[in-house]
Amino acid sequence: MSERAIVPPYSVEAEQSVIGGLLLDNAALLDIPDLEAKHFYRSEHQQAFRVIRSMCMDAKVADVLTASDAGAGAIAYLHEMAQSVPSARNVAQYAGIVRERWLERELIRASGEAIDDAVGMGDAKSKLDRAQARLAALSIVKADQASVRIDEALIEFLARLDAEASGKSDAISTGLTDLDDLMDGGLRKGELMVLGARPKMGKTALVLSVARHMSINHAVLFLSQEMPVSQLTARNVAAEGGINIAKLRRPDLLTGDDWSRVSEATELLRSRRLIMDEQRSLTLLDVRRKVMECKRNHGCDVVIVDFLQLMQGDGDGRNQELDRISNGLKAMAGELDVAVILLSQMSRKADERHGPPVMTDLRDSGAIEAAADIIALLYREFAHPLGEKSEGWKHHAQLELVQRNAAPGSVSLWFSGEHQQVRNWGGPPPSKTVNRGARARSSGVE
Repeated sequence: MSERAIVPPYSVEAEQSVIGGLLLDNAALLDIPDLEAKHFYRSEHQQAFRVIRSMCMDAKVADVLTASDAGAGAIAYLHEMAQSVPSARNVAQYAGIVRERWLERELIRASGEAIDDAVGMGDAKSKLDRAQARLAALSIVKADQASVRIDEALIEFLARLDAEASGKSDAISTGLTDLDDLMDGGLRKGELMVLGARPKMGKTALVLSVARHMSINHAVLFLSQEMPVSQLTARNVAAEGGINIAKLRRPDLLTGDDWSRVSEATELLRSRRLIMDEQRSLTLLDVRRKVMECKRNHGCDVVIVDFLQLMQGDGDGRNQELDRISNGLKAMAGELDVAVILLSQMSRKADERHGPPVMTDLRDSGAIEAAADIIALLYREFAHPLGEKSEGWKHHAQLELVQRNAAPGSVSLWFSGEHQQVRNWGGPPPSKTVNRGARARSSGVE
C-alpha cells in the first residue's frame, strides 16, 4: 500500500503543547536541542516554531505578542496554545512525541517510495539497495548526549585505567609492534585513521596485513572501490602463504610446494572475520548502510575504506565533498562504534621532492587533518622516483605518524611486494649512501 492511501500520523496536541510551552518559558528550548521545524506536521506549527527558536537564539523575548509580531502566527492562536499547557516542564516529552510522529511519517514515505520503485523499471538488486539506503538514513538519529560531572567522569576514567593496567585494553592491535606501541596499543573504536601514500608504495599490502591481523579477534569490513574481491583474495593468500603473487596470476607455474602453501593459507584465512566488498563510487550513506548490514550479519569492529578520492559526496565543489565525507566517516565511527581506516591519495608533489611525505602532500589535507585522529603517511625509499635503489632499501618502508592525542613518530616496516607481506622491521633503518642535497640538486629539485 502506498503512503498516499495512509493518513499521516501526527499529534496536534503535542505540537501545540511544545509551542505553548516555549511561549511560557523560552529557556525550555534548551531541553529540546534536536527538535527541528520539519518535525512538525502542520505548516503553521512549523512556522511558529521556526520564528520562536530564531528569536530565542538571538536572545530576544518570545511571548505571544512579540512572536506574533515577528511572524509566528495570529495572536489569538498563539494565545490559545500558550493557555493549553499548565507549564513548560514537560516540553521535552511533548517534543519526543512530535519527533516520533515525524519518524513514522518518514518511514511511511520511504516505504511508499520503495514500493513505487519496486514496481518500476530496473533490476531488483538496485531497487533493494535503494530501499535499504532509505531505511538506513532514518536510522541515523542524533543522540542526546547529557553533560557529565567531573566526579562521574573520574569513576569511568579510573575503571578504564585499572582495566588497561591489568592488560584489558580496548585497543585493536595492528599486528605491527612498533606501530602499536606508537598508538598506545593500537586503533580504538570511534577513531578515524587516515593512511596516505603515492601509488606503488604498498598501501594495499599494508592495510591488508593490518586487516588480516585484526580479523583474528575482530570483525573487519574492507570496502574496496578500486580492486575486485578476487584480487584482494589473491593478495591475502599470497601474503599468508608466502607465495609470489605473480604465480597466483599464472597457476600453471605453481609447484607442488606452492599448492601446499595455498592450501595452508586458505585454511588459515577461513577462520578470519574478514568481510570484503567491491562496490565503486561509494557515498557516505552507502558506507553507513554496509556497516549496519555487516553488524547485523557478522558483527563489525573495524571498517577499511579504499580510498577517499573515489567516493562520491554532496557539496559545492570537490573539496567540500571530501570535507563532508571525511567528517561524516569520523562521525560514523563514533555513532556506530567502529574504528575506521581511510586510505587517501597523495599529490604528485610528493614524487618531486626526495624524502618522506609531509601533511601537505595529502590531497585536501585540511579536511583530512580536521577529521582524523591519526594520520599515517607511507613511504618507501626504494620505490620513490628520487630514492635510493641499493639492495639495503629494497624491503624497507616507513610510516610517518601524526596523532591528535599522542606524540608524532616514525615506524620502520619490512615490505615484500612479491609476497604482499608487511612485517615488523627490527633494528635501525638502512643508512644513506648518497647525500640528499646532492641528489636533489642533480635532479633539479630543491
